[in-house]
Amino acid sequence: MDLSEVFKSTLLIGPELSLIIAGLIIIVLDPILRDSAKKNLFGIALLGLAVGFILNIKRFGVPETAFSGALSLDQFAAYFNVIFLIGAFLAVIFSRDYLSKISKHSNELYALILFSTSGMMILSSGKEFMSLFLGFEIMSISVYILSAFNRKSVRSTEAGIKYLILGGFSSAILLYGIALLYGASGSVYLDEILSKFDPTNPLFLAGSALVLVGFIFKIGAFPLHQWVPDVYEGAPMPVTAFMSVGVKAAAFAILLRVIFEGFAEIQLTIMPVLWIVAVFTMIVGNIAAIAQKSIKRMLAYSSIAHAGYALVGVVAAYGGDKLAVSSVIYYFFAYMFMNLGAFGVLAYLSRDGKECETFEDISGLWKKRPYLALALGVFMFSLAGIPPTIGFFAKYRIFLSAVQADFYWLAIIGILSSVVSAYYYIRVLVYAYMKDDTATFPSFKIASSIVLVVLCIGTLLLGVFPFDSWHLALEAAGSVLVALNGG
Repeated sequence: MDLSEVFKSTLLIGPELSLIIAGLIIIVLDPILRDSAKKNLFGIALLGLAVGFILNIKRFGVPETAFSGALSLDQFAAYFNVIFLIGAFLAVIFSRDYLSKISKHSNELYALILFSTSGMMILSSGKEFMSLFLGFEIMSISVYILSAFNRKSVRSTEAGIKYLILGGFSSAILLYGIALLYGASGSVYLDEILSKFDPTNPLFLAGSALVLVGFIFKIGAFPLHQWVPDVYEGAPMPVTAFMSVGVKAAAFAILLRVIFEGFAEIQLTIMPVLWIVAVFTMIVGNIAAIAQKSIKRMLAYSSIAHAGYALVGVVAAYGGDKLAVSSVIYYFFAYMFMNLGAFGVLAYLSRDGKECETFEDISGLWKKRPYLALALGVFMFSLAGIPPTIGFFAKYRIFLSAVQADFYWLAIIGILSSVVSAYYYIRVLVYAYMKDDTATFPSFKIASSIVLVVLCIGTLLLGVFPFDSWHLALEAAGSVLVALNGG
């Protein structure tokens, strides 16, 4: 690859570079600026994300490749990048209000969110395993630090250490699987691995299995889900919100790309395994969530269950069904609104360094902060899949794709699991609306309030008029299935 191609490829990754540059500016300026001027670094973080979002819109047009085909800048990547960028933008805003009382190093958190988001964007575009692994590590290392960001909290430090150790093991397993696939095929490019794939070669099978194990850990699915509640509970609330959406969506993005662009020859072997994983992930996540006394931990187990719902769509996409793939992609677009909103309300209600975690912490919310109670109700109904919210349409598309692919039992189990989940979501609203107002709540926060209003409107409006965003998901699914269909 000559210098001209390197320069052209560098220009093509403008969205990722805008985040990296903004993060570096924050890191460099933070130690040398006066305290009164440091608040401007918050604006630099938002500006970097806004520039990245604008540049990413171009990728919805004609797909391009960068760095000799290592990155595919197509609609599939662009759609997931929208999720990452919006999630990061809102997490930065929530963090500003949240961190003012617990840390003097909030600017470091903004930079880490930007770096992590750039890793997610590289992941969604990756067409070969080295780029994928690079994206994983950029994302993961940043998130490890974010999990332990609250230095005054023992639980936050514990969460970061647990995530670092377990994440290191999963990365090692993933890298070993990549090494086996490279040894078998002589290439790290997904399309070349697909063309040379030999299902009778044990190196191909072992490598594929290890890579899938690494992905299952990253998405927090059964049986490698144990880290999720501990890490989510210990991490600062805005970080948990960002992780629950961004990390999970990034892992599913690359899972879809690898299955349909690299492992298409062994889909018959992979899908029954994912069928079992999806069922147990939904069941374990929902049953465990019922027993929780902490709202934050309950939402962590809920996120495990939602990973199971998304896996239903992955299984239904067997053979390259475009509608099923698009249902998975759309599910994370919807999940961004409702899950960020739920954690955003909890971050808003956290005060004086104490997080809003237990059900008692929201007791009587309706009487003292009715607008927050209303927002919480919208997000809980959407997570439960109750119309007319975006969560209903997203689950409808997932389960419909399973029925159309003749996975009737999988759809039935998914629907029943979703019905069970309504119990613990409504339990949150019982405390917020029907209990005595014994809890104390913080004063008005204008930035977080604006974000919650936007998320509420998006959750309801896109639930009633979902088709434009759904059409974009269909086009994104088509771009990732090109290799499978011989395009």
